[in-house]
Amino acid sequence: MALALGGAILPFPNVAYSQTLPAASGPVVHKKNLPHTTHAPSTPRTATPKPRIENVIVTSERRAQSAQNIPSSISVISSKVLENRNINNVFDLQYATPSLQVQPSYGSGQYTYTIRGVGFSGYSSNNSPTVGIYIDEVANPVPFGINGMMFDMQRVEVLRGPQGTLYGRNSTGGAINYITNKPTDTLKGGIAAQYGRFNDTKIDGYISGPITDKLRFRFATETQQGGAWQYNPEARESLGNVSRGAARLLLDYMPSDTLKFEYNLHGSIDRSDANGVHAWTPITSLSKTDPIQVSPDRYATTWGTSPAFAKEIGISPNTTPFSHIDTGGTNLRMEKKLPGFTITDLASYDYMQRNEYDNFDDSSLSLADVSFKTRASVFSNELRFSSNTGGRLHWIAGVYYGHQWLNDRYQSGFTNLYKTDGDVRYSQVVNTISGFGQLTYDITPKLHIVGGFRMEHESRHLDNVYAHYIVNNVITNPNNYVGQRTQSYTLPSAKFSIEYNPIHNDMAYFTFSKGVKSGGFTLYNSNNVAAMTEPFKPENLFSYEIGNKIIIPKYNIRFNADFFYYDYFDRQVQAETVNPNTGGIGIYVNAPRSHEYGGEYEFEWSPIPGLNISQSGAYVTGAYDQFTEVTGAIKGSDGLYTARVENMAGKGISVPHFMANGSVDYTWPIGKYNLNTGMNYSVRTTNWSPNPVDTIAGYTLWGAYMSIAPRQGHWKFEAIGENIFNKQYDVTRGYFVSGDYIGLAGRPATWYVRVRGDF
Repeated sequence: MALALGGAILPFPNVAYSQTLPAASGPVVHKKNLPHTTHAPSTPRTATPKPRIENVIVTSERRAQSAQNIPSSISVISSKVLENRNINNVFDLQYATPSLQVQPSYGSGQYTYTIRGVGFSGYSSNNSPTVGIYIDEVANPVPFGINGMMFDMQRVEVLRGPQGTLYGRNSTGGAINYITNKPTDTLKGGIAAQYGRFNDTKIDGYISGPITDKLRFRFATETQQGGAWQYNPEARESLGNVSRGAARLLLDYMPSDTLKFEYNLHGSIDRSDANGVHAWTPITSLSKTDPIQVSPDRYATTWGTSPAFAKEIGISPNTTPFSHIDTGGTNLRMEKKLPGFTITDLASYDYMQRNEYDNFDDSSLSLADVSFKTRASVFSNELRFSSNTGGRLHWIAGVYYGHQWLNDRYQSGFTNLYKTDGDVRYSQVVNTISGFGQLTYDITPKLHIVGGFRMEHESRHLDNVYAHYIVNNVITNPNNYVGQRTQSYTLPSAKFSIEYNPIHNDMAYFTFSKGVKSGGFTLYNSNNVAAMTEPFKPENLFSYEIGNKIIIPKYNIRFNADFFYYDYFDRQVQAETVNPNTGGIGIYVNAPRSHEYGGEYEFEWSPIPGLNISQSGAYVTGAYDQFTEVTGAIKGSDGLYTARVENMAGKGISVPHFMANGSVDYTWPIGKYNLNTGMNYSVRTTNWSPNPVDTIAGYTLWGAYMSIAPRQGHWKFEAIGENIFNKQYDVTRGYFVSGDYIGLAGRPATWYVRVRGDF
């Protein structure tokens, strides 16, 4: 923070500003007027120093432009940072960008994404996340379908705030865009092998180049194995081994200068262990007077289930928890440039399946064991038109269609606790169609306005929902069934921005945006499936953001800061409802109104050649304004249940109030070689929750990096340390059954060595 403030108040005199210079350029050298004589001495040419603060080009607005010229909060994680920090999946991204929080739902293979405190918590697969995930502009709204490996990446763009006017799917939290490396004009290739603590290994490679003068290709692949960092003290077995493989083939075909085809074929196979949770207090689910004692070791976890549940899901009672997620798909992007505008069509199809067995109770008993068997597919097509000429007006417009199919079976083992097991089955179809457009108009060279609008219609059909309880292979509630539920909406999203460039390389902006997140259905175990599947409404978020982005070439500084305020309507919250005959039912409800506010900063500085300092941080807070929540069921003397309610107005939302990340690295020239060393950190304060058992204590993680490579060569040796001070912490906490409070530990200190070769 001190570095950021120091950068903000550095003196500006003698900084050369010119409206014709590209952002982040070096100092301007002006020719002086010489006397008109043949004997005048010539003026020596002065080389323009190469800028040490990179001007990053992004495509978050559906066209290539500097991130400094986008009137919203955006972080760009380069391929260099991804490599130096050993960021392998979306979970690791949260330690390299402000305001992003990623949590495994109860430790399962499905993640919850939260940006600026806006997130949707749930382990079922049928509801859309608040943060849109895109790979080369293709959206995947199935939460478990985008947890795969990140390999051969050019960069990752993280956008904060509501999105929708330019994206295939609406979202209230933000968007994460993966941008892969593209085929090259010349033949190139590379391979890297990595080994780490717990026998963690990773091998990745690529080959890229031309096939003909019009056709190029790129093939990339990666495999990860090993890495078991948890253990079962009863069974004396380890847990956490990874076994994954993925590949991607890209083909670019350009039959002419105005026509281009980009084809993407990709797939992944995952046969990894699941995460193991640890109970952090004695387990009182079976008996409050004689609780089950648990290990104080965060990395110790116990599993096992009843023979009955094991038979129902097709495993043995002592099977190691596993998370098997397979994905595959293809997409085709076609682009035709015409006089005045460009036509782009992006069609995609993805299929994914999840087969997972988790133990959510940290015991060998059948208290809270779960199994997921899910298949899903997503087809989408986006047709858009965009201007490609100069002038004051730039525009983009298009239509989007998406079709999502999902079939899910979610089973629960409660044999030792409730003397029964749960079995929930259903299928779901979602159809989305929308029209969108956005204009940018340059009022003057320094003043610009942006306006965007999207109208979206979505229909969601839930079919053949069974929520059965099973005792001794017999269904005890066969009539607990709903044939169909439907929900649809037609809602707008919008954006309006004003940009002002008071001086070169500086942009101040104000942005208003409205985002929408789909409604959905709760799908848990319940003896009243009719009440459980009552749809919850879409949520709407109105965002007001002001910010400033500046690069100071003379001092090699970039400093971006923003402040935001959210007005949140019908926020989707995990709570309860009460049925008079059966009691409490877990369900998603809508909190009528809440608010959030905060700010973020990003600071980069290269005070001397070779030294780079990067810092970022975020402060977020908020509270409910109107919300009466059911917090339990009270059984009366007549045997009927009534709701226990609590007024949540004024109570805070669940979010770490402060998060920060930073790094410092220096390149040492040693003869023909460069030695690069660096350290990084990530800190977040306590994530307070209205329910104390969901509160996650704050923590700080430190990492280190070292590499050596010839300045003119094709190899590189790297060493990486994560959590080098061996901080013990949890990344999620909660409970699946009352009296069994669990957490998922973060990884202990881990080191890696990597060797890379390129040609």
